[in-house]
Amino acid sequence: MKNLLERSIGLCDCNNFFVSCERRENPSLLSRPVVVLSGNDGCVVSRSNEAKALGVGMGEPYFKVRGLLERAGAAVLSGRLSLYNKISSEVMGRLSRFSDLMEVYSIDEAFFNLAIASVEDPAAYCREIREDIWRSCGIPVSIGISSTKTLAKLASHCAKMSADGVFWIDSSCAGDAEWMAAFPLEEVWGIGRRMAARLRSSYRIKNTADFMMADDLWLKKNFSVNALYTAWELRGYSVYPLSEKHGAPSSIQVSRSFGDAVSSYEELLDAVSYFTLCAARQLRGARQAASRMGLYIRTNPFRRENFYFGEDEYIFSVPKSLDADFLYAARSMLQKIFREGALYKKAGVRLSGFSDVSFGRQRLLFDEDGEPEGERNGRLRAAAAVADALNLEFGKVVIASADNFAAPERTPRWYPQRAHSAAAEEARRRPPLPLGPKRRVSF
Repeated sequence: MKNLLERSIGLCDCNNFFVSCERRENPSLLSRPVVVLSGNDGCVVSRSNEAKALGVGMGEPYFKVRGLLERAGAAVLSGRLSLYNKISSEVMGRLSRFSDLMEVYSIDEAFFNLAIASVEDPAAYCREIREDIWRSCGIPVSIGISSTKTLAKLASHCAKMSADGVFWIDSSCAGDAEWMAAFPLEEVWGIGRRMAARLRSSYRIKNTADFMMADDLWLKKNFSVNALYTAWELRGYSVYPLSEKHGAPSSIQVSRSFGDAVSSYEELLDAVSYFTLCAARQLRGARQAASRMGLYIRTNPFRRENFYFGEDEYIFSVPKSLDADFLYAARSMLQKIFREGALYKKAGVRLSGFSDVSFGRQRLLFDEDGEPEGERNGRLRAAAAVADALNLEFGKVVIASADNFAAPERTPRWYPQRAHSAAAEEARRRPPLPLGPKRRVSF
């Protein structure tokens, strides 16, 4: 059995995750080119292997590849984040059964501990994990194994191309400069495209092996300490240990580009109120209270002649976490920055100045009405907790203040465009109903 340090970390990565979720819901999409689009059907955010073979790039604007996808008979789908979050929870729950320590890195990736003495063959163990997740969740995954997170990330790229979906970068691989030189700089976790271009053009560092052998002080001086840490991780020295717990966020922002531009104050308030409720729900989920709230609205930035950007900030005397407090602040700010006649294309809210309320909160003796603050807000927080639980179960806001939403029969103009929803795609592919035999009708 090899040293446990050489296989201390595994990375489970769901293959083409959004596409795989859609295929699980609709098996007729199997073996077809499939792409999933971002909000407002703007860019490609997930591609099947068949779509990749067509040359469709990640993040490609849809209008640029629309003709190519139509000629190939590809399925083009609008994203369904609530579905993807639900399936992600299933996959992560299943993965957690195979390790004592797991760190969820993103919606489709998780690091987990593999330094388990009872596991003699980690590659075979990871193949067992893949089979279990496929059998239980219907999602294909790849697993990379190594001694650090950065190397495990590289191993997961190799795993996607391997026959069994598992790859192990041990010391013999990581210590082989010729083998490591095969990895482009862009594939290294922590090296972005701009940094890779700068390394090549200015310093003649062309691949991962060159970066690993760079001088420590030089890396820190010319880039940052994070670049130095990345080099250490590539050399097999773990800098980023596994951690189940993540610190509280420093801020929460909810923003969205509108499907159609809106001009009326009521429509803009509707959108801002929705974003406010979403941000407040995230805040309570993180067990925080916010002392600051920011709001911005803007028109289309590509129409410079009539461009308008407005923003404002509201500061609370005591950190807040309830919907009513944030909705009041949002209305106050929107009234200040709203400009009549402008065609608004985007808005966003931001909560910051957090205080941890996991173990209680600082209380005032009396509120404005003279009622003990703890009793009144305690009831409101209990009601908010119930609303949050129901909204989470349904995957959208279904319980909120009655005056913040349009009538159910009218879809707000600011809603994102979803011309390629799963239902629309199914309707387009459904053959027309056959016409029955003609009948002569006598009067």
